[in-house]
Amino acid sequence: MLRQIKNPINFIGNASANYQESNFSNNQYLSDYYIENASFFRLDNINLGYNWGKIMKGKASLRIAASVQNVFIITKYKGLDPENANDSGVDNNIYPRPRTFSLGFNLDF
Repeated sequence: MLRQIKNPINFIGNASANYQESNFSNNQYLSDYYIENASFFRLDNINLGYNWGKIMKGKASLRIAASVQNVFIITKYKGLDPENANDSGVDNNIYPRPRTFSLGFNLDF
């Protein structure tokens, strides 16, 4: 079977990274070998705010807010994102979700 994936110069080309354990001569995406458990726990948003109250001798009020998006994910999934929206089910060309931090101050007069 190894002869099927070697080119004439005797280099392995277009082979699966786990050829030795799967015995696939090329990438066979329609096999159930590549299906894995994609269950996960994700904390997607955290928002915190604090109303400081009246400041500057009662002429203004201050509110401070902070938020984080895509805080963490707990999974045994080996791909980029277990919540893949791709219709084909192959997650080889998606952009990873960024973690975003925001801090805001609101001063009302």
